[in-house]
Amino acid sequence: MSELNHHTIRYVYVKLVLVTMAWGGTFIATRIAAQTFGPFTGAAYRYAFALVFLLPLAFRQNRKLFSVDRSQLPILLLLGFSGIFAYNYFFFKGLKTIPASRGALLAALNPTIVMLLSAVFYKEKITPRKMVGILISLVGVVIVISRGKVTELLSSLETGDLFMLGCPVTWAMYTIAARPVLKYTTPLQASTWASLTGFMMLLLFSASEPYPAEIPSGVWLALLYLGIIGTVVAFVWYYDGIMRIGPTRTSIFNNLVPVFAVIFSVLILKEQVSWYTWVGGAMVIGGVLFVNLQRRK
Repeated sequence: MSELNHHTIRYVYVKLVLVTMAWGGTFIATRIAAQTFGPFTGAAYRYAFALVFLLPLAFRQNRKLFSVDRSQLPILLLLGFSGIFAYNYFFFKGLKTIPASRGALLAALNPTIVMLLSAVFYKEKITPRKMVGILISLVGVVIVISRGKVTELLSSLETGDLFMLGCPVTWAMYTIAARPVLKYTTPLQASTWASLTGFMMLLLFSASEPYPAEIPSGVWLALLYLGIIGTVVAFVWYYDGIMRIGPTRTSIFNNLVPVFAVIFSVLILKEQVSWYTWVGGAMVIGGVLFVNLQRRK
């Protein structure tokens, strides 16, 4: 690996850490917005705000943005369904009833699912180093979810927890589906198409939800954060990571999301954090570093 490649990978890693910080904040913002809006309506607003920025940027990059071959439509629709429509439904439904920190820890199961799907669909080798790192992170997540009592993990699950478990499954589908798409398009264009197709699905289903009589200003700020920071910036950088270092090494950074979500939940939502959260968080970070930091020869 050349010196230039080392610098390039470090740059990608820094951007992915910033992405996880942004997505840690989305758990707080969604927790706030979900108390007012239904899942389809809240998510539709998120992507309406995002598309205001994504569409001009993507169109400026490629004037033929909407010239898509028919053979490409199924995979683009899959991106919109998995990463936008389905993920956000589970996201809003789960965070309506459970704390943001707990929801983020359940969503951190994503890298394990991505690793397995990559092995099945792309024959990506699961090295002992990857396996150990992911297991370390996963054990850390289990410690936090079970509140330090691992044997009581299943008995502590709530309805909101079950909804949140849908997030890592749908996000893993989104991550895996992005790999072939990025062979003929850019991260910005892929994010725009996914957001646009997912937004149309959300808009269709939002018609069945009651509209709130009063909307606090904090809810609008939360939706703006979700749309601009949590979608426009974070999605493009996430796709860039997939394109440069692959879906498995990119997705392992998602284990940092619950760490930032816990920190933000304490600072903003005043949630209580116990010793097992810090221990589990340290294991999550350790697993991420173990998988992604390679020794120089």
